[in-house]
Amino acid sequence: MKNVMTLLSLRVNQLTNALMKVSLWAGIALCLLMTAATLGQVFCRFTNLFTFETSEEIARFSMCWMAMLGSAVALRQGRHLGVRVIVDRLPDGLYDKYLAPVIHLVMLAFFLMLMVKGWTFAMRGAAQHSPAMDLPMIYPYLALPVGGALMALNVIADMLQDKWPTNAGSDAQIASTVMENLAEVAADCEKETEIFDPLNSTGKS
Repeated sequence: MKNVMTLLSLRVNQLTNALMKVSLWAGIALCLLMTAATLGQVFCRFTNLFTFETSEEIARFSMCWMAMLGSAVALRQGRHLGVRVIVDRLPDGLYDKYLAPVIHLVMLAFFLMLMVKGWTFAMRGAAQHSPAMDLPMIYPYLALPVGGALMALNVIADMLQDKWPTNAGSDAQIASTVMENLAEVAADCEKETEIFDPLNSTGKS
Protein backbone atom coordinates (compact mmCIF):
# COMPACT_ATOMS: atom_id res chain seq x y z
CA MET A 1 0.00 0.00 0.00
CA LYS A 2 2.83 2.36 0.87
CA ASN A 3 4.52 1.70 -2.48
CA VAL A 4 1.27 2.43 -4.31
CA MET A 5 0.77 5.73 -2.47
CA THR A 6 4.41 6.69 -3.00
CA LEU A 7 4.00 6.02 -6.73
CA LEU A 8 0.80 8.07 -6.74
CA SER A 9 2.58 10.90 -4.93
CA LEU A 10 5.39 10.77 -7.48
CA ARG A 11 3.04 10.88 -10.48
CA VAL A 12 0.88 13.67 -9.05
CA ASN A 13 3.93 15.77 -8.21
CA GLN A 14 5.44 15.16 -11.65
CA LEU A 15 2.17 16.24 -13.26
CA THR A 16 2.04 19.30 -11.02
CA ASN A 17 5.63 20.24 -11.88
CA ALA A 18 4.92 19.96 -15.60
CA LEU A 19 1.76 22.07 -15.34
CA MET A 20 3.57 24.69 -13.27
CA LYS A 21 6.28 25.00 -15.91
CA VAL A 22 3.62 25.53 -18.58
CA SER A 23 1.82 28.01 -16.32
CA LEU A 24 5.04 29.90 -15.65
CA TRP A 25 5.91 30.32 -19.31
CA ALA A 26 2.31 31.13 -20.20
CA GLY A 27 2.30 33.78 -17.47
CA ILE A 28 5.51 35.30 -18.82
CA ALA A 29 4.06 35.39 -22.34
CA LEU A 30 0.86 37.00 -21.07
CA CYS A 31 2.88 39.58 -19.14
CA LEU A 32 4.75 40.51 -22.30
CA LEU A 33 1.49 40.65 -24.24
CA MET A 34 -0.12 42.86 -21.62
CA THR A 35 2.88 45.18 -21.60
CA ALA A 36 2.95 45.41 -25.39
CA ALA A 37 -0.78 46.15 -25.55
CA THR A 38 -0.50 48.86 -22.90
CA LEU A 39 2.52 50.49 -24.54
CA GLY A 40 0.78 50.28 -27.91
CA GLN A 41 -2.24 52.10 -26.53
CA VAL A 42 -0.04 54.84 -25.06
CA PHE A 43 1.84 55.17 -28.36
CA CYS A 44 -1.42 55.51 -30.29
CA ARG A 45 -2.73 58.19 -27.97
CA PHE A 46 0.38 60.32 -28.35
CA THR A 47 0.96 59.87 -32.08
CA ASN A 48 -2.55 59.38 -33.52
CA LEU A 49 -0.96 57.35 -36.30
CA PHE A 50 -3.48 54.55 -35.95
CA THR A 51 -6.08 53.27 -33.53
CA PHE A 52 -5.63 50.31 -31.23
CA GLU A 53 -9.16 49.74 -30.01
CA THR A 54 -8.56 46.24 -28.69
CA SER A 55 -5.56 47.11 -26.52
CA GLU A 56 -7.53 47.57 -23.30
CA GLU A 57 -9.27 44.21 -23.59
CA ILE A 58 -6.03 42.43 -24.50
CA ALA A 59 -4.30 43.92 -21.46
CA ARG A 60 -7.22 43.21 -19.11
CA PHE A 61 -7.80 39.62 -20.20
CA SER A 62 -4.06 38.90 -20.15
CA MET A 63 -3.80 40.25 -16.62
CA CYS A 64 -6.68 38.03 -15.42
CA TRP A 65 -5.05 34.87 -16.77
CA MET A 66 -1.58 35.95 -15.64
CA ALA A 67 -2.83 36.53 -12.09
CA MET A 68 -4.44 33.10 -11.80
CA LEU A 69 -1.55 31.21 -13.39
CA GLY A 70 0.97 33.20 -11.37
CA SER A 71 -0.92 32.45 -8.14
CA ALA A 72 -0.69 28.73 -8.87
CA VAL A 73 3.05 28.91 -9.56
CA ALA A 74 3.64 31.01 -6.43
CA LEU A 75 1.66 28.53 -4.34
CA ARG A 76 3.81 25.66 -5.61
CA GLN A 77 6.93 27.59 -4.60
CA GLY A 78 5.55 28.64 -1.20
CA ARG A 79 5.75 32.33 -2.07
CA HIS A 80 2.35 33.51 -0.82
CA LEU A 81 2.80 35.85 2.12
CA GLY A 82 1.47 35.14 5.61
CA VAL A 83 2.38 35.92 9.22
CA ARG A 84 3.40 33.77 12.18
CA VAL A 85 2.01 35.90 15.02
CA ILE A 86 -0.18 33.06 16.31
CA VAL A 87 1.87 30.14 15.02
CA ASP A 88 5.01 31.14 16.91
CA ARG A 89 3.06 31.12 20.18
CA LEU A 90 1.82 27.55 19.79
CA PRO A 91 3.51 24.63 21.58
CA ASP A 92 6.25 22.90 19.58
CA GLY A 93 4.90 20.39 17.06
CA LEU A 94 1.26 21.39 17.49
CA TYR A 95 1.09 23.33 14.24
CA ASP A 96 2.81 20.79 11.97
CA LYS A 97 1.03 17.78 13.48
CA TYR A 98 -2.52 19.06 13.88
CA LEU A 99 -3.10 22.46 12.26
CA ALA A 100 -1.18 22.03 8.99
CA PRO A 101 -3.49 19.17 7.79
CA VAL A 102 -6.53 21.29 8.65
CA ILE A 103 -5.09 24.23 6.71
CA HIS A 104 -4.47 21.90 3.77
CA LEU A 105 -8.10 20.82 3.78
CA VAL A 106 -9.41 24.39 4.12
CA MET A 107 -7.22 25.52 1.23
CA LEU A 108 -8.31 22.56 -0.88
CA ALA A 109 -12.00 23.25 -0.15
CA PHE A 110 -11.58 26.91 -1.12
CA PHE A 111 -9.79 26.14 -4.38
CA LEU A 112 -12.34 23.47 -5.32
CA MET A 113 -15.12 25.97 -4.65
CA LEU A 114 -13.29 28.51 -6.81
CA MET A 115 -13.04 25.92 -9.57
CA VAL A 116 -16.72 24.90 -9.43
CA LYS A 117 -18.14 28.40 -9.01
CA GLY A 118 -15.72 29.74 -11.60
CA TRP A 119 -16.84 27.12 -14.09
CA THR A 120 -20.49 28.05 -13.48
CA PHE A 121 -19.62 31.71 -13.95
CA ALA A 122 -17.75 30.96 -17.18
CA MET A 123 -20.69 28.98 -18.55
CA ARG A 124 -23.02 31.89 -17.82
CA GLY A 125 -20.76 34.20 -19.83
CA ALA A 126 -20.41 31.81 -22.77
CA ALA A 127 -23.05 33.68 -24.78
CA GLN A 128 -21.51 37.09 -24.11
CA HIS A 129 -18.95 38.74 -26.37
CA SER A 130 -16.46 41.49 -25.58
CA PRO A 131 -17.30 44.80 -27.29
CA ALA A 132 -13.92 45.50 -28.92
CA MET A 133 -12.59 42.06 -29.89
CA ASP A 134 -15.95 40.29 -30.15
CA LEU A 135 -14.32 37.52 -28.10
CA PRO A 136 -16.61 35.05 -26.31
CA MET A 137 -16.33 35.96 -22.64
CA ILE A 138 -15.98 32.33 -21.67
CA TYR A 139 -12.27 32.56 -22.53
CA PRO A 140 -11.32 35.24 -19.98
CA TYR A 141 -13.77 33.79 -17.43
CA LEU A 142 -12.11 30.38 -17.68
CA ALA A 143 -9.14 31.84 -15.81
CA LEU A 144 -11.07 31.30 -12.56
CA PRO A 145 -11.78 27.55 -12.81
CA VAL A 146 -8.41 26.81 -14.39
CA GLY A 147 -6.55 28.73 -11.70
CA GLY A 148 -8.64 27.08 -9.00
CA ALA A 149 -7.96 23.62 -10.43
CA LEU A 150 -4.20 24.25 -10.62
CA MET A 151 -4.05 25.50 -7.04
CA ALA A 152 -6.17 22.57 -5.82
CA LEU A 153 -3.75 20.22 -7.57
CA ASN A 154 -0.88 21.99 -5.81
CA VAL A 155 -2.46 21.35 -2.43
CA ILE A 156 -3.15 17.69 -3.24
CA ALA A 157 0.44 17.23 -4.42
CA ASP A 158 1.74 18.87 -1.24
CA MET A 159 -0.47 16.69 0.97
CA LEU A 160 0.81 13.57 -0.77
CA GLN A 161 4.40 14.81 -0.54
CA ASP A 162 4.05 15.34 3.22
CA LYS A 163 2.86 11.76 3.76
CA TRP A 164 4.77 9.96 1.00
CA PRO A 165 7.78 12.09 0.02
CA THR A 166 9.33 11.71 -3.43
CA ASN A 167 12.13 13.43 -5.30
CA ALA A 168 9.57 15.10 -7.59
CA GLY A 169 7.81 16.89 -4.74
CA SER A 170 8.15 20.53 -3.86
CA ASP A 171 9.95 21.43 -0.63
CA ALA A 172 7.71 24.47 -0.19
CA GLN A 173 5.44 22.76 2.38
CA ILE A 174 2.52 25.01 1.49
CA ALA A 175 0.71 24.85 4.83
CA SER A 176 3.86 25.82 6.73
CA THR A 177 6.14 28.02 4.69
CA VAL A 178 3.44 30.39 3.49
CA MET A 179 3.64 31.62 7.09
CA GLU A 180 6.40 34.18 6.68
CA ASN A 181 8.84 34.41 9.57
CA LEU A 182 8.95 38.15 10.24
CA ALA A 183 12.03 37.87 12.48
CA GLU A 184 14.02 36.33 9.62
CA VAL A 185 12.79 39.01 7.22
CA ALA A 186 13.83 41.78 9.63
CA ALA A 187 17.26 40.17 10.10
CA ASP A 188 17.78 39.93 6.35
CA CYS A 189 16.84 43.59 5.92
CA GLU A 190 19.45 44.65 8.46
CA LYS A 191 22.28 42.78 6.75
CA GLU A 192 24.87 44.85 4.91
CA THR A 193 24.52 44.17 1.20
CA GLU A 194 26.63 45.20 -1.74
CA ILE A 195 25.02 47.44 -4.32
CA PHE A 196 26.14 48.39 -7.80
CA ASP A 197 27.27 51.98 -7.99
CA PRO A 198 28.76 53.04 -11.36
CA LEU A 199 30.62 55.91 -9.65
CA ASN A 200 31.84 53.84 -6.71
CA SER A 201 31.92 50.11 -7.44
CA THR A 202 32.90 49.31 -3.83
CA GLY A 203 29.92 51.10 -2.30
CA LYS A 204 27.80 49.25 0.26
CA SER A 205 24.49 49.87 2.04
